[in-house]
Amino acid sequence: MSEHTGYPGAPPGWYPDPAGGPGQRWWDGYAWTEATVLPQRPPPPPWAHAAPPQGPAAQVAPWAVASERLSTYNTTSLVRDELGTVPVARLAVVMPDVYYLVNLIVQRVNADQLRSFGHQIRVHWDDAQAGITPPAYHGGSGFSAVTLLVGLLTIGAVVVACIWQHKAAAAARALGFPWRRSPAWGVGSWFVPVVNLWMPYGAVRDCLPPEHPHRARVLHWWIAWLAMAYLSAASGLCAFFSSALALALSIPAALACLTFAAWSPGIVMAIAHAHREAAGRANDEAGEHWIEDVR
Repeated sequence: MSEHTGYPGAPPGWYPDPAGGPGQRWWDGYAWTEATVLPQRPPPPPWAHAAPPQGPAAQVAPWAVASERLSTYNTTSLVRDELGTVPVARLAVVMPDVYYLVNLIVQRVNADQLRSFGHQIRVHWDDAQAGITPPAYHGGSGFSAVTLLVGLLTIGAVVVACIWQHKAAAAARALGFPWRRSPAWGVGSWFVPVVNLWMPYGAVRDCLPPEHPHRARVLHWWIAWLAMAYLSAASGLCAFFSSALALALSIPAALACLTFAAWSPGIVMAIAHAHREAAGRANDEAGEHWIEDVR
């Protein structure tokens, strides 16, 4: 107990909210109360109608300092977890692009087989409508083992990319960046039909602070992703019926793939550097130096 105040810690007063709020919280000399105010005009204590204690401004309670340091430590830990995944994430985010490019190449190499397979599908359909048993088909399907292998690698890369995005979104929220959805929902939105047309873009964009120059690049990156995915799918479908139409669609699809591949690693690095700089400023204010550079 302090011999000057008669309290075990800091004297009663308004102190910065240890929960991280924008205002102040009342310390009654023994514990924090539920009373909070904005910092402009602190009202009287909640248990008295008299004015707050007069005299010099109260010092920040040691519990508030400890809470601030703990918050900084937790934020730094989240950022460090994210930065640890960046080297692998830079490669993982490009793998879907590789998968689509391989598919487009296989379509061109096996164009005749795919068109023949598509013709056989139409024969089976017409014969089924007429009640006729269709003849056995002995041709190739046009599919390749290379596509299967790259597809399996892409599934693993998607898992890594999702882990990175979740860590990046959690770090951005801890750093105080504006956010519209939770890290888990930001990752899950990729796999939900309809909402995956726009929600993943917002989740990745919100990993960057407002006014960051790469926020506009995220939009361009997202447009390239949509063009790559849907043009590649349309080209693959048309390959069963028209090689010329499939070729016409595969050209812009390939250009979208190259654009996506060129921008994806830069998006990951821009987010990592923004988080490292924001966490570094928080560490400097707390007198710590825990964030390492990202190359």
